[in-house]
Amino acid sequence: MKNYKKEEIKGIALSCTPTGKIKDIIHDGLNLSGYFKKGVSFIDSVDVESKNKASNFIERIKEEQATFNWEINISLDKKIEVMHFSGLLIEDNDLLIYGVKSPEDIEKFWEEIYHINTEQNNALRSIMKDLTRYKHDLKTSDAQYVQLTQLNNELTTTKRKLVKKNIQLEKALEEKEMLLKEIHHRVKNNLMVISSLLSLQSRYIKDKKALAVFKESQNRAKSMALIHEKLYRSTDLKRIDFGEYIRTFSAELYHSIVGDPRQVKLELNVEHVMLDINTSIPLGLIVNELITNSMKYAFPPGSKGKIKIDFYPQDDYFILNVSDDGIGIPEEVDVENTKSLGLQLVNSLTEQINGQLTVNRKDPTEFNIKFQEISF
Repeated sequence: MKNYKKEEIKGIALSCTPTGKIKDIIHDGLNLSGYFKKGVSFIDSVDVESKNKASNFIERIKEEQATFNWEINISLDKKIEVMHFSGLLIEDNDLLIYGVKSPEDIEKFWEEIYHINTEQNNALRSIMKDLTRYKHDLKTSDAQYVQLTQLNNELTTTKRKLVKKNIQLEKALEEKEMLLKEIHHRVKNNLMVISSLLSLQSRYIKDKKALAVFKESQNRAKSMALIHEKLYRSTDLKRIDFGEYIRTFSAELYHSIVGDPRQVKLELNVEHVMLDINTSIPLGLIVNELITNSMKYAFPPGSKGKIKIDFYPQDDYFILNVSDDGIGIPEEVDVENTKSLGLQLVNSLTEQINGQLTVNRKDPTEFNIKFQEISF
């Protein structure tokens, strides 16, 4: 099926009653929804001098089931503009009217807005060629006239079926997108509620270690909430710009953890890379743990340094690198078999995305993760 973007389709498609009253604006690539309004007759919407022509256009659709390329004037911003309208009789005797500003756009508009694939389009073109040949050869033969009528009916029936099917698919897709947006929005809200509850509860905790655990859990909830927030606001409901995510989330962590920005600097070298949600959520938690560890443990009070985050594609892989020039990881800490929940999460989530974790303990301390995007 051909890929397309609605905003590239320069035309308008209207669903109308048998009398021409506009029921719905199916597509508007010309920003004419303020001109053609629901509940108003198509005939009453055009320029005064074109009303009779518009009325004949409606009647012709009902008589012949399809008619193409009628030049009808509209009055737009006090200027008369010529548009080329075509129409089809669809289910329940409703009318489908679509218009473009150039006759060259009629076929392109038809193919794009109804997703006609190559095989279907070739079949329609073959029928059109047969029609053209018979029109040229037609003299007085009744047999040829019958064949021409049959071909015309075949063309009309095929297009009506395509219109009906693809309108249904378009509506189903819109409903699915709305449902996914609502899911992402609700998940984000629930995670932020959890984060807020942890924040409220932490006010009553005096033990510093317990308080740190609550704060880390709060940040983990925020890291997942931000991914769902970006998916909700994106036109792509399954993928996010993970480089932009790192910029946003690392800045929030930096300001909440680092007491003096003059002591510890944050350097970002991240590229705009789109990742699927199945990769983004575990990777987002990994980013949270690695940045938090560097900000909390790499620089004792009074010391200065830099935390650097790199994220970029390399061949068929992606590279995430979090490093700092702090005191390094103590020799007694076994990174792969640690009691630290944060490092346990890093190891577990790296396995989840089928990644390879490499650790350098000092000069600089560096966590390097190489992975391929998870696909389902």
